[in-house]
Amino acid sequence: MSVKHILNLARRVFPAIALTSLACAASAQNVVVGATVPLTGPLSLTGKQYFNSLKLAEDDINKAGGLQGKPVKFVFEDAQASNGTAVNAYVKLAQENKPAFTFLTSYSTQNMAVAPEVAKAGIPAMYAGGADAVADLRNPWLFRIRPQDSTAAVAMARFVKDELKLSKPGILYIQNDFGQGGANAAAAFLKDQGIVPVGTEAYGQNDKDMSAQLLSLKNKGADVILAFVYPQDGAMVLRQIKMLGLKQPVVASSAAFVPAAMQLLSPPDLENVWGVIDTYLPATDKGKNYAERFKQRFSMDADPYGAAYYDGAMLMAQAINAVGADPQKLQAYLKDLKGYQGVSHVYSFDAKGNGVHDVAIVNFAKGSKDMQFISTIKVD
Repeated sequence: MSVKHILNLARRVFPAIALTSLACAASAQNVVVGATVPLTGPLSLTGKQYFNSLKLAEDDINKAGGLQGKPVKFVFEDAQASNGTAVNAYVKLAQENKPAFTFLTSYSTQNMAVAPEVAKAGIPAMYAGGADAVADLRNPWLFRIRPQDSTAAVAMARFVKDELKLSKPGILYIQNDFGQGGANAAAAFLKDQGIVPVGTEAYGQNDKDMSAQLLSLKNKGADVILAFVYPQDGAMVLRQIKMLGLKQPVVASSAAFVPAAMQLLSPPDLENVWGVIDTYLPATDKGKNYAERFKQRFSMDADPYGAAYYDGAMLMAQAINAVGADPQKLQAYLKDLKGYQGVSHVYSFDAKGNGVHDVAIVNFAKGSKDMQFISTIKVD
């Protein structure tokens, strides 16, 4: 009698036992990796990017032989747009799927909320939220795969001082861990350089009108605006700057230039605007190849957030193939990692789990939305 026949018979006679056995057999054949992703709700535009990137990585890993000879299987849970949902999604993944590795969302407030559960589970997790506060937890199981906010913030301030040569910056930020952390880091760097911002303004995550804050910075004499934003509000900020007729150059954080934000902008909105973004993918052959394959597969442009998750997944594969799926061995492998070349960055994890230490400066061709690479800034 064949194994298949026996399982079919067992399913009829002992359905619950048979289904449990089949599930165990299926999981034994795969290496399960968990990922919490905002698949629905207001954060889903960016969530779709790294969902797609992890699916592309899953295919590439399996085509290359899998993880120690077994296929990898990514299991996703919807983190939506709340901290509580993100925590529940992670707990469900950890308890029900027993993953060898996990990926968290790119939102710092969610990363902060989930961090205690990651510590309890004792499973390595990669995340992309930028707030310094996450790394400051010194959770030994958390590894960041994007630049921390202070890296980008210092690069923004340095660009204003060294390249634009302006000395009266105004700072605008979204009122959350990310925005406030970036604003504080930029202001601290400028202060060390003898430059004091003429004003600092904040807005709420659900605000639609930032004109009062922008006009306040103008009236205080700002000769440049540093903007720490998320995608949709970032697009609104850039549009409102043009609608108000402000002529000050703008240096904005990376989220303002992901595809989800760029869809909301027109070429005039990008005039006199510089972006400090995670990476400019076409700058390297690996990045260009990834971006081309991503667009061909998913019919959408790749962004740096998704590229970070692809890099993280490929790095995870290298680690598991090297030392196996034991959590402590994986943790030690990542802590010692230096100089891993991904599609978006060279990764080396520091004592706080930060893996990325550079950003790219871009602007836009006049009269178009074509992004142009200016330079890379490294921040140690």
